[in-house]
Formats: sequence, structure tokens, C-alpha cells
Amino acid sequence: MIYRSLFSLCALTASAFAQDGGQLFTQHCSACHGTDGKGATGGAFPPLAGSAWVAGDADRAIKIVLHGLHGPINVAGKTYNLAMPPQGAVIPDDHIAAILTFVRSSWENQASAVSADLVKSIRAATSDRNTPWTAEEILKLHPLPFEKTALSSLISRVYQGPWSAIPDFAPLKPISVEEEHDGIISLSDSPFKESFAMVWEGTFEAPSAGDYTFLLDADDAATVTINNKPCLKIGGTGPINGTRARRGTMTLPAGAHPFRVEYLQVKGNQGIALGWKAPDSNSWKWLTDKTAPPREPIPIEAVAGRPAIYRNFIAGSTARAIGFGFPGGFNISYSADNLATELVWTGKFMDGALHWVERGSGKEPPAGENVVNLSKTRALPAAAKFRGYKLDPTGNPTFSIQVGSQTLLDSWQANAGGLTRKLSISGSGKAMKILISDRLAAKATTGHEYALGDKLLVTTDGAALETTEGKTTLNLDPAKPVTLTYRWK
Repeated sequence: MIYRSLFSLCALTASAFAQDGGQLFTQHCSACHGTDGKGATGGAFPPLAGSAWVAGDADRAIKIVLHGLHGPINVAGKTYNLAMPPQGAVIPDDHIAAILTFVRSSWENQASAVSADLVKSIRAATSDRNTPWTAEEILKLHPLPFEKTALSSLISRVYQGPWSAIPDFAPLKPISVEEEHDGIISLSDSPFKESFAMVWEGTFEAPSAGDYTFLLDADDAATVTINNKPCLKIGGTGPINGTRARRGTMTLPAGAHPFRVEYLQVKGNQGIALGWKAPDSNSWKWLTDKTAPPREPIPIEAVAGRPAIYRNFIAGSTARAIGFGFPGGFNISYSADNLATELVWTGKFMDGALHWVERGSGKEPPAGENVVNLSKTRALPAAAKFRGYKLDPTGNPTFSIQVGSQTLLDSWQANAGGLTRKLSISGSGKAMKILISDRLAAKATTGHEYALGDKLLVTTDGAALETTEGKTTLNLDPAKPVTLTYRWK
């Protein structure tokens, strides 16, 4: 695909006809797709490097170049919504062939060469087309080559019956049973259009330990179970258009996990889309041959120097999570259940679309990067009570926890390079042991600085960090407030 204005492409000169594919790509394509094929301006445009869109059947790429493409398109797990103008009127057949041959054999792409004769024949066959393609149209004609998914040992079973809800499959006998060696969940194995159900069972291979986010959309009903525990569910009947989509998060260790998907088609249209995100990833990978319709993000961010607040379900934290996105791109998620800051991360804060559009359910993961999971357990004794939080004049929070006759004050704000946290105790009584992390050991570096895992550095003023049996704590004396400074490596 070549995103470039028609005006700039009208200046083809005689010397250009002698250039090779790489030179032509640089001249016409690199402004949008980047000289490295990864998408210019920080990936604002679809990448060509390692893209399935330029692999396999060359007819797909040729038609897009000739007639353009508009509307949403999913490339490498990311949705783009741009308009590519048709190039057939301004780039001759041999140049299109040279450009696509270069693209299909560069940046680890390993597709076959494209001939000028093939471009010429496709130009003639599609000469009556006068509008750009949509992704849906072009994929119906030329599906993307499938890569093996994270599912292994996948088996599908098809059942027929007039159900209005997903049935109990245990007593039922399947119409057909298939091994899905590519690990792709697809409705193509069903011989029926209506009144049928399918079950897929296999193993999900988690590449690393952490919180995995799953996205499910279906027409009509579907469920996802991982490790024999419910993860996602869509009931009733309805379209697959994003309004019924569900997200769920599960903490998985690295390795194999039993995976089951159930699907019911009542009547009318059919479809199922199931994707997943690895920990610390913003890219969706798909387990189905259909991807979910794109959902326009609603970015939540600091405004006019004041932190943004997000009080909703945050992946990696408890149900009573309170998120703060500080100016400068530093963020926290505080758990009112566990009385602790459980997540810190950099960059973008949160995407509000899941919970603010059609009241979607599930947990929304942090929108940024460098997410550090600090803790998952209660930080203070069971008798401790959360008493809410107050904002200072600039919007920075102080969380208040009552512990007997004492009150622990936990204040956060951004600094030039990270986050500053101040801990203090009001009221008389003993010192408190404050949990900093139940996951990461503190390793002293220089002075009062500690490495907390492989991403975070913490500097202390007023107390030392101690790690015992995998838990990092500090002792907070009522007469000595402590300041912690968090910054990322």
C-alpha cells in the first residue's frame, strides 16, 4: 500500500523509469511507510515490514495499489483508519511491479516477485472499478495467509439444534470433529448457516507470565474458558459490531493452559472474533479468522497540568481500583481493597472506550507502557480501613488509611523524571511496616537507591527498603515521614 498524494506522484520523469524497486519505493512510498517499512512518524501508517498484507497472493497488493483503500484495516494487531488514494493512473505497470517485488522481498518478507504482465492483467480485469477497496472487500477476494496462532492441539466439534442459549454439550453428539492444525478458530467447518453450535478445545501457549487481556465478539452467543475458569461470555442474540464485545483479563504463568470456546448461531448472520494481548503489549493477536470491528479509543489524560482520574475496572488491580494519570506521562493504579498502589506505568494513561461506550464490561489494561506490577495482596492488617482520598489544589491525591488510632497518609505526585510518594502517620502509636511490593525484591545500587525489578528504580529518604521472603517493605515511624522517588530505568 502506498499512501501519497496524487499531486506529488504526477511528477514522474523519464529518469524514474530506469530506477529499481528500492529507489521507486523510496521515492513514492517511504514518506508514509518509512524507509524501513515500519510505518513513518512513529508507526502512524501501516507497516509493510513483516506484514501479511504484502505476503501470499500478489493480486491483493496490486489491486490496492491500483484502486486505493479506505476505512479501517487491521495490520499486525493494530487498527488504522486512513484513506489511500488510487495510484493506477499515475504509476505504470512496470513500476508497480518493481515496487511490490521490492516490498515482498525486503524486511524479512519472503514473497515471490511480481511481474509487469500480472499488474497489466489485473488492471484490465478491474478497469470498471471506480472506488477504493475496503479491507472487508479485498479480504473476501484474497484472504490473508494465516500464521499458526497461540493455540495448539485444537479440535473443533459441530452440533446442530434449535437452541436459544448455549447448551450443555456433555450429552450431545457432534455432527463432525476436526483437527485444526493451524490453531485458528473458524466457522468455516460448519455445514450449517443457522441453528448450530460449535466447541473448540485446545491449549493456549502463554509466552511469558503476567496479565493477559482477551477480547471476544460474536453473533450470536459465545463463551471462553481458560484453565477451566470462565473468562468471557456473550449471551443472547445480536450482531458482531463491537456493541456486544467483551474483554477479560487472566493472570497466567508462562506455558500451556487448557482453552475452550463455545459458540451458538441462532439465526441470521454469524461470526466470532477472539483476540488477545500479551502482558505489556498494545497489539492484538487473533485466534480467529475474523477480527473484531475497531473501537475508537477515548484517551483519558491529564489536562491543564491536573492529573486525570479513572475510577473503573483496571486490569492488574482489584475491583476498587483508582487510577491517576499525572502530567508528564506517569501513572498509578491504587487499590482501595488492598490499600496499596498495585500498578505504575509510563506514557498513555487509560482508554475509556470500553466502559464509556455501550457500558462494556471487563477490565481495561493501562494504555501506556513499562507497566510494573508492584503488588497483589493486602498491604496492611485486616483491621485497617480505607478512608478515601483528598486532592491538593493541583489535583494530586493523598490516600488515607485508618489503622487503629493512627492514620496512614499516602501521597503521590509527578516529578520531572517519574513519581514522588510521601508516606506519613498521624496519631500516636507504633511504627508500621508498609508493603512496597510483594512481587519485586529491592536490590541496593548506590546510596539510598534500589532497583525494584528490571524496570524501576526507587530512591528513599527517611527509611531503608528491606526484602524478606519475596516481599519488599519499609518501616514507617510516626515521627519520621518517608519520601520515595520512583523512576524508570
